Amino acid sequence: MVFQSLKRLNHQYEVTTGLYMLESWEKYIVNGIICASFALLIYTAVNHLPTHSVSIVNQLSNYAAS
Repeated sequence: MVFQSLKRLNHQYEVTTGLYMLESWEKYIVNGIICASFALLIYTAVNHLPTHSVSIVNQLSNYAAS
């Protein structure tokens, strides 16, 4: 049951992104680029979002106080 749903999700992913027409080594390259992009997005969100959130809250509190 779980294997069938994972297989279906993989098929949907390949058809949606057009990976079904690539060779296996090309799929590895494209999937590697996608994984690296998501990793950089998560890294940036974890490291920089709290700082920016605090900055925005401070600016809003200064704006509301004046």
